[in-house]
Amino acid sequence: MRASVVLAVAALMAPRPALAQPAAPVAATQEAKAPKRDKGIPEHFNGIALTDSQKVKVRELYHLYHTQMTQIRVTTKKKNDDGQNVPMPPKVKKQLDDLETKEMAEFRALLTADQAAIFDKNITKEKADEAKRAADKAANP
Repeated sequence: MRASVVLAVAALMAPRPALAQPAAPVAATQEAKAPKRDKGIPEHFNGIALTDSQKVKVRELYHLYHTQMTQIRVTTKKKNDDGQNVPMPPKVKKQLDDLETKEMAEFRALLTADQAAIFDKNITKEKADEAKRAADKAANP
């Protein structure tokens, strides 16, 4: 019995390795890698370092145009007898497309030549992604 007490005391007094530092949470490490996007700045501006005045103007334009687009969508939204949404009339789609085109032109006008090149690349990628989603949706209804 005495031997077991000696072994227990020896085990308690034996040197221990330093406790490992807790790993950083996954979200925190991902946050450090990807810079936060400013609120009110659309994804079209990913990878573009905007000045403070550009950010203010982008937010103003985004709010202006998206308020108008939302108002058009809400006022023209209709449901059929089954309660399902009726497809948007072509005239309304064109009106929304025209507003979006005007918005993009105003966004682009705010940018320097280098920023505009990145913006154009982002828009091209977004349109390709949108076309792919539409094709996937059509293929798998």
